[in-house]
Amino acid sequence: MKMIGRELKIKYAKDCSEFSTLPMNRDVDSKHVQKLVASLRLQGCLKTIICTSTDLIDGKTKKYIIDGQHTSTALEREGMPIPYIEIDINSEEDLVEKMAYLNNSSKSWDLMDYIHAWKMIRPDYMKLFKWKNMYDIEITMLAIIGVNNGAIKHSTGVIKTGQFKITNSQAEDMCRAFNDIFLKIGKSDRAVKFQFLNAFLQAYNSTYDHVKTMDAIDKHIKTVKLMSIGNETAVFIRKQIFKLPK
Repeated sequence: MKMIGRELKIKYAKDCSEFSTLPMNRDVDSKHVQKLVASLRLQGCLKTIICTSTDLIDGKTKKYIIDGQHTSTALEREGMPIPYIEIDINSEEDLVEKMAYLNNSSKSWDLMDYIHAWKMIRPDYMKLFKWKNMYDIEITMLAIIGVNNGAIKHSTGVIKTGQFKITNSQAEDMCRAFNDIFLKIGKSDRAVKFQFLNAFLQAYNSTYDHVKTMDAIDKHIKTVKLMSIGNETAVFIRKQIFKLPK
């Protein structure tokens, strides 16, 4: 096998004990392993595990799986040797970037997978990860609050590539306040929740009164729970809930 112009030799491990676990990799999904076991029994192993030997994680040189942890687990379950190649890693950033790219090309990562990976070396990602654990709010919404800009909803590449930075100094308080709103509006349509968030971002300033906002939601709660996406909904939220101009 060749990579970046040089040939990489395929080696074989007896089982997963030869590899250490990367703290930034996602957990093994047993359901996905089960599917891979069925595939192995049908057509054998068609994939080579990608590893690296590095001391970047804890100061000791160890062999880590960058891509293929589910396949290696399935192979171990079946008592089959694990084929792998080793690639070079130059830095922690290089490690996360290659891990994200390789994993996304095989079993697509969702946004939380990227955040879990980058949080090991990016403090802002760790903060975003903690917010997600504290508040049952969609991660994209938390990221929007973190930068006080709804545009990030359509440009999540910033998060995936490790470039996300929290620039909103009021983000902590805003997450707490919006969580109150989120709990009130319950199972409203996702698009309606984003309309609430957009209006909240505009309303949250030095004159914002959270108690009055919560009272307004209580007053119109029956209407809120029946809302569907549309211009009239956005106008209602802005005017009746957040007291913003149309």
